[in-house]
Amino acid sequence: MNGLAVTSPISTVAAVGNEFLKLAAKEPQFPVDQMKLQKLIFYAHAWHLAYDKGPLFENDFEAWPWGPVVRDAYVQTRAFGRGVVTSRLTELKIIDGDGATVSSPDGVSNEELSKFIRSVWDTLKNFSGVQLSNSTHAPGEPWTIVNENLGTNEKPIIPNELIKSVFKRKLNDANSNSAT
Repeated sequence: MNGLAVTSPISTVAAVGNEFLKLAAKEPQFPVDQMKLQKLIFYAHAWHLAYDKGPLFENDFEAWPWGPVVRDAYVQTRAFGRGVVTSRLTELKIIDGDGATVSSPDGVSNEELSKFIRSVWDTLKNFSGVQLSNSTHAPGEPWTIVNENLGTNEKPIIPNELIKSVFKRKLNDANSNSAT
């Protein structure tokens, strides 16, 4: 794996998504539709991997025609279409293997992760879902690599190892450019 092993997740896709929705509610001039939410979640996950902090959550991203998508988050937000997402994401929690409950986390549970997600929000909040989707289609992006090799008809998984390697390279390139 060339040192790109991925560790256990530290949050859930619902918690990360809800953290972005909470930030958007405080700044309504930056509306979040379901496409923008998907891309914000993707970029937070990708940069978290690049900084060697592991995956944010256990859900996989799939290569859909409009970019990386977490299926569960899509199912919960698709009814909003291009409109602002106004309800929080939920998650199923297994209770001791005997049952389950549905909950809606308020956001992420630790301060460091909250600050990290805030930095992603501050960087990307000015962009629309379509603009963010277009950026995931650029040459060399994980979605593009998967699409070129597998297509998006079957909506294949975009491996975390691929996401990490692409974004780690971006991080290293940015660091080497700032050093010169």
